[in-house]
Amino acid sequence: MTVVDRPGAPVSLSSHLTREVMSLILEQGLRPGDRLPSVKDLAERFSVATPTMREALRMLQMAGNLDIRHGSGIYVSRAEPRLMLTNPYAGTLSTGTILNLLQARLLIEPAVAELAAIQANEKHLDDLGDLLAEAEAHLSGHDTDDAVLGVVNMRFHRAIAEGSANSVLADVVFSLTEVHIKEQMAVLDLYNNRRRDHQQHKLIFEALRAGDPSDARRLMRDHLEDVISVIETKLAAAGKTERT
Repeated sequence: MTVVDRPGAPVSLSSHLTREVMSLILEQGLRPGDRLPSVKDLAERFSVATPTMREALRMLQMAGNLDIRHGSGIYVSRAEPRLMLTNPYAGTLSTGTILNLLQARLLIEPAVAELAAIQANEKHLDDLGDLLAEAEAHLSGHDTDDAVLGVVNMRFHRAIAEGSANSVLADVVFSLTEVHIKEQMAVLDLYNNRRRDHQQHKLIFEALRAGDPSDARRLMRDHLEDVISVIETKLAAAGKTERT
């Protein structure tokens, strides 16, 4: 099997901490909008380093359970755990899985964007605009910015699905991006054109805001096809494309 090497993360400890945080939320009866203790306080509570605690909270943010607002705090956005949990890869990724993931998203997300252009309300559009503004602040390509950018970009795609007003489709998009979050980070690394990616997101947003379903569908399809084309070319050039 062909793989892409990536540094391993303390996944088992982070996964354990996500369960501990969810248990804390349930035990204290916290509801969406309620505030959690700070990262530092949570790290002390669970006797771990602050960066390890931050990684666990980021996983819960990706899962849609927490809303981490810089300069404000950590808030509950979903009090119950998702059925599908992040897949703990041990530091290596199949290039075939990366391409399969993108092909699956290509089949689903253009139709989701088309539906969102019809169904999205002002709150959905405001949330998408806020996500684009947050992403724009993290386009440097530095590791710390990429960690945030990867999360924000996936939240952008998920927010479009949520704007479709179809909870099943929203869960499908969520599952694709959550279970394969490490592949998504590999996509960011391989595509390596953060500003172009961001500009395409902005065009999709404009189509959604204009309520233009055909344009939203086309732009999402073009966006994903562009990502696939660039990554296929890079993997082929490196002789890493997995053959089946």
